[in-house]
Amino acid sequence: MSEVEPGLSREEVVLGYRLMLGRLPESEQVIEAHRSAHASLEAFGLAIRASEEFRERLAGGEPHRLPPLDAPPLEAETAADAQTLARLLGHVAGYWSQVGRSAPHWSVLTEERFLPERFAEHRAAFFASGEWDAQVLDATLARAGRMREEFVHCVEYGCGVGRATVALAVRFARVTGLDVSRPHLDLARQELAGRGIANVRLAEVTPAALMPAEDYDLWYSHIVLQHNPPPVVMAILRRAFLRLRPGGMAVFQVPTWIEGYRFRTAEYLAATPGAEMEMHAVPQAAILELAAAHGLVLRDLREDNDLAGRPGKAISNRFAFEKRG
Repeated sequence: MSEVEPGLSREEVVLGYRLMLGRLPESEQVIEAHRSAHASLEAFGLAIRASEEFRERLAGGEPHRLPPLDAPPLEAETAADAQTLARLLGHVAGYWSQVGRSAPHWSVLTEERFLPERFAEHRAAFFASGEWDAQVLDATLARAGRMREEFVHCVEYGCGVGRATVALAVRFARVTGLDVSRPHLDLARQELAGRGIANVRLAEVTPAALMPAEDYDLWYSHIVLQHNPPPVVMAILRRAFLRLRPGGMAVFQVPTWIEGYRFRTAEYLAATPGAEMEMHAVPQAAILELAAAHGLVLRDLREDNDLAGRPGKAISNRFAFEKRG
C-alpha cells in the first residue's frame, strides 16, 4: 500500500505565513512540522489564527486591509534630468553597498533570523524563499498565457546575494543578475560558484548602465524597485522596456500608493537620502502610460502582500506586461 502524502504542501505553509503573519517560516523544520500536524489547509489556517503572533498583528487592525477606494492620488515627481538621476542612484547605491557589507542577507529579507550572527542556521530557509518567488513567477506567466520554457534570457533586476537567482538559473538557459551593490554581487557570485551554476552573468548597475547592452526575453524584479526614488524607478523601467524583445515579458513588483507619501526631488536631495532603507511608491498610471508608450500590453495585474505590515495604508502591485511583436 502506497504511503499517503501529507495534505498540506510546502508552498501552502510558506504562503500562509506570508499572508497571515507577514513573514517566512523560521526554518524547513517548522514547515515540515506544520505539514505533519495539519491534514488540510483549513486546519493550518485555524492554527495560525489561534496563535499569539497572529492576535498581536490583529491588535492594530486587519493586517491586509486595503486603503479606501476614495484614497487621494499619490504625489510624486517621476522625471529628472540625467545629472539628477545619477545623484539619486548614487544615494541608492551608497546605502545598499554599505548594508551589503554589514548585513547583506538581512537587507534582502529584513527578518532577525537573517542577521549575520544567525544566518548560518537559517541559510536553507533564506534560499528556499527564492524558490517560492520563482514559483510565483511561473504562475504569473501562466496566467498571462505563457510558459517559462518560451523564454531563453531572463534579466533579474536587483539580484542581491542571489536568493532568487539560484532558482531562476534552473528555469532559464541564460540569466543576467543586476544590482547596484558590489558587496551583494560578490556574495551572489560566491553562492552561484559554490552551487556550480554557470549560466548566470552578474553586472553592477550604474547610471550609464542600468540594463545590459543586449536584448532579452524576460525582465523580472521583486521587492527591489520600492527602494528607489520614483524618477529612478521610471528610468529603470524605461530602459527595461526598451531592451525587451518583441513577445517578451516584464514581470515586476512596485508599490503604487502609500498613505501620506510625497516625493519632490529637491526636498529629497536637501535631506539625508541613503541614510536608511527607504520605501517609495510610483503612481500606477505613470507605469501604465510608460508601458503603453513602449508597445507593452498589460497581461496580469495583482495587488500583492509585499507591504503587509501597513494595513490599509499602502498598495503594492505586481505587473506582467507583454511586448507586442
